Order: sequence, then C-alpha cells, then structure tokens
Amino acid sequence: MLKSGDRHGYELMDRIEKITGKRPSSSHIYPFLSKLVDKGLLDERKDGRRKVYRLTEEGESFAEEKTKSFGEIIEASVLEKIEECENCGCEIFSGGYEEKGEIYCCEHCASN
Repeated sequence: MLKSGDRHGYELMDRIEKITGKRPSSSHIYPFLSKLVDKGLLDERKDGRRKVYRLTEEGESFAEEKTKSFGEIIEASVLEKIEECENCGCEIFSGGYEEKGEIYCCEHCASN
C-alpha cells in the first residue's frame, strides 16, 4: 500500500478496509506504524495535523522480499493441486474428467 506512494494512517485504514472488508482500528494501526518507523522500515513526517508515512529503502527491500516469499508460497500450493491430462498433457487446476483412475482434461481426451 505504501509502495505506490506516501499515505497517512486513515488512508491506510481505508485501503485495508477496501481489500479485506474489515476496517482496522486506529488503536491497532498507529502503534504498528510506529513500530515500523522504529525499525527503520518507514519514514514519518507531519503534514498539518496528520502523520504521513513513506517506505524507506530498507522498507522497500523488506516489502519486496515478503511479497516474493508470499508469491512462492501461493505458487507452491497451486502447483501441488495441478494435475496433468493423461492424453494431451495439458495442466488441469480444477475440474477435469476422471475415468478408470486416470485424470483427463475433457471427455474427448478420456475417449482417445
């Protein structure tokens, strides 16, 4: 969320609510942001009455690393569920057609 630019706490709360359907409370978000500032992952500056947060270089590296790790976890869980059609070799993620214990992408492949 901060990768696309500076944000104040309420903007972050709005974005989280939009993504998850649940709005975090300010009593949770601001202490968390303060910890990220303390760890050097965010910079904080005043803009009138609001605090605006920006990723530091270290924060950007951390976010990229975590995004990559998360992507690898998702990929591994998806790859685990992919079957291969016994006839044409195409990858089947969902559905497929099973006949005599073999997996096929469609009835046509099963009949060949």
